[in-house]
Amino acid sequence: MRIWIICSGESSESEPLRCTAQEYAAWRARRLSATAPAEGMRRLAANGRRLYVSPRGAAHGTAALLVEGAEGESEPLLDEDLPVLDGKGKQKPGRVWRGAAMRPPLLAGKAARKARKACLARAEELIDKLESRGEDCILISHPRFISVLTDRLRLRGYCAQRTGFGRVRPFEQMLLSKRDEHCGGCQHNCLLSNPGCSIGRDKAARQKGSGASPLSGGAI
Repeated sequence: MRIWIICSGESSESEPLRCTAQEYAAWRARRLSATAPAEGMRRLAANGRRLYVSPRGAAHGTAALLVEGAEGESEPLLDEDLPVLDGKGKQKPGRVWRGAAMRPPLLAGKAARKARKACLARAEELIDKLESRGEDCILISHPRFISVLTDRLRLRGYCAQRTGFGRVRPFEQMLLSKRDEHCGGCQHNCLLSNPGCSIGRDKAARQKGSGASPLSGGAI
C-alpha cells in the first residue's frame, strides 16, 4: 500500500498584527476555510486511487486544484487541530502566538498536551483504517496533522519521499510506502518498482526472480 499525501493550500488572509489567543485560533480557522489560487503546482493523477479529504474548505479546494480524475471523500480523521493557547484574553503579536503554537507539547500546557494526545489517537485510527483496506490512496490534510500522521507512519515502517524539506508547508506533496518496497542500498533509496540506479535494478530483478513482485510504479 502506498499513501500519497498533499498538504492543503490556505487562504491569503494575513496574520493579525495583534490579537488574543482566541482571535488567533479563529484566524487559523479562516485560513483553512479556503485555498488561494496557485500557479505552477504539480498536479497528481488519481489513476483509480481513492481520495480522502479533510472536511475543511482549503482541503477541498486543493483537491480541485491538484488532483485529476477523482471525487474526494470527506474524512473527519484528516481534520486539522487549531492551536490550543491559554492567553487569558491578553493581546499579543500574531507572531508570538505562532511561536507558542509550535512549542513542544511538554512546554505548551495541560490543554495542549491533551489535544496532542487526541491528535495522536486520531492519526493511529486513520492508519488502522487505511491499512485494513490495503489500497493505494491519496490524502489531503493540513500542516499540523500531516506532521503527526507522517511520524506515526514512520513508526509503522513507512518511509517518505517529499517535495519539500523541514516543516510541512502548503501544497507540499509526499509519498509514503513501506521500507521493504525500497532498495535501501544507497542514498537514493528508490522504490523497487522504479529503480533509479544499478543497485536498485539488481535488487528489483532478484525480487522478481524470487516471485515477490514489486508494486507498479508511481512518482510524486
